[in-house]
Amino acid sequence: MIRAVGLLLLLLPMLVAAAPQSARASAVDELRKARESFEYGDYERARQIAEALLKKNVLASDDQLIDANRIVALAYFYGPAPDRRERAERYFLQLLSIEPEYRLDPFFTPPAAVEFFDSVRREHEEQLAPIREQRRLAKEARRAEEEARRRFQEEQARAARDSQTGSGEVVERRHLALVFLPLGAGQFQNGDRSAGYFLASVQTVAGLTSAATFLAVHNLTPGGKVQHRDVGLVRTLDTMKWASAAIFYLAWGYGVLDAWSNFEAEVGREAPEADLEVRAPKTPTALPFAAAASDGATIGFSLQF
Repeated sequence: MIRAVGLLLLLLPMLVAAAPQSARASAVDELRKARESFEYGDYERARQIAEALLKKNVLASDDQLIDANRIVALAYFYGPAPDRRERAERYFLQLLSIEPEYRLDPFFTPPAAVEFFDSVRREHEEQLAPIREQRRLAKEARRAEEEARRRFQEEQARAARDSQTGSGEVVERRHLALVFLPLGAGQFQNGDRSAGYFLASVQTVAGLTSAATFLAVHNLTPGGKVQHRDVGLVRTLDTMKWASAAIFYLAWGYGVLDAWSNFEAEVGREAPEADLEVRAPKTPTALPFAAAASDGATIGFSLQF
């Protein structure tokens, strides 16, 4: 008998601790049943289940409380009771006290219920304003806390990377702006030189073809007029001009997406013993150039990074 009592005393704390979890799990199941009954149009059963959950105070999260109050309020509003609007208003106010910015979905809720809910919120705006302000301040505090945590984690990660540089690793910092440049600049920065050379070749050929056909069409159409014998040639050149321009921009767009998907702001690599410091980022420079020709001029730029 004494051993049994001792065993019961040992198990009692575990039973007490497990009871709330079991109650919460049961409450979630009951709320799901209330939601299903409501969706199938059995408003009375849904109201009874959800209202019982609210009275027992077993719902843990704000979302669960909001859902239960919504079901009870709408069930009363749809019901035949003479004081149905007063009861619906009571539960709508409980919902709004949890989330003053809550809105009923007009896609799933009849217009009469949405209008009644909105009128309840307007009539009690003065009482809801302090709750709304407190929730705003709480959200800002949570955002500040998350931002501080993020900075702390970044600093810890940076410190860990810096500590690795003493064991033969350097950190190479890369520039996001290069991702959006043409001619495979993003691929070269990411170390994918094969893709960089391919995109640079495609865009160079397409760009030169588009420019050359543009000049040819311009020379064949002085004053915007085309001689009869050149109509077919002009059409072909114009088609080539637009097709090559489309290839240039499609390749550019693909290059941006590919470079973006593989972009890493910092990349560690093995370094010689004499190079154990974090490498400072180089500033990318674009150098314009111009060259005269017999039939015009050529302009462009060269990229260094």
